[in-house]
Amino acid sequence: MSLVDLSDSGQPTITRILRNARARRDPRDIPGFEALLGPAHQLGLTQDHVGALAGKSPRWYRNLETGKDGNYSEEFLQAVRRILDLTEAEWETVYRLVRHRTPPPTTAAPTVSQSTRLPPAVRALLDHETWPAYVCDHRWDVLAYNAPMATYFTWLLHGENVMFWALTYQEARRQLIDWEDAWAIPMITQLRFHAERWPHDARMQAVVDGVLADPDARRLWKSSNLPTPAMPDANQPRRLYLPGEGPKIFSISLLAAELVSMPGCRLMILAPA
Repeated sequence: MSLVDLSDSGQPTITRILRNARARRDPRDIPGFEALLGPAHQLGLTQDHVGALAGKSPRWYRNLETGKDGNYSEEFLQAVRRILDLTEAEWETVYRLVRHRTPPPTTAAPTVSQSTRLPPAVRALLDHETWPAYVCDHRWDVLAYNAPMATYFTWLLHGENVMFWALTYQEARRQLIDWEDAWAIPMITQLRFHAERWPHDARMQAVVDGVLADPDARRLWKSSNLPTPAMPDANQPRRLYLPGEGPKIFSISLLAAELVSMPGCRLMILAPA
């Protein structure tokens, strides 16, 4: 069964939107693309590329693009949105065609310009910091970030929680090298610690529930060999790919500082190691 009957009317709208988006997308802007799929020599993505980047079979993405009805998950649709960098108008149209309703509003945490909780001095520090930096609360909801952070981690533009992105997104597993040992296990450890420290925090529980819906994250959460919880260790650099840098590997240190004027909040700076 097709999303719409177009036997006499040419390409479905969803096909035109997604094909055009694939054609204009530069693979070099997708962190980890070359490491996963090989060198990129020209503009544009194939259907196979999008399926692999979204962590699904090429056929599953191809069905979506050609307008075939299917049980497409929210995670998959959002991944396609980010991979193809759909505009708001394109995203709303695609979502309406697939879900037959408007997309839910973005639950973005306040940004620098929107936040009223951020002290002016912290906001100024973010604005002048040349390295990627952000402020998050104890639930890892991002309250503010600077321009370099948004450039290298575009998921921030959709208002995602740091833990939810790093532990459940396929894109995170592609961008963050040695994902399980270097990134996921330390982050799961911190998340468990905070969940136990704030057991009655409804938003914290929502973040935990969202993370545990992912099978790999749930497996790590249940591990009996998690390390002792601590602040991110700046002496243990972590490696990752960055947009526009192809297969080049970057090593960073996570510098974390608790903000006395904002109890429970941290300033995080991603410094070159």
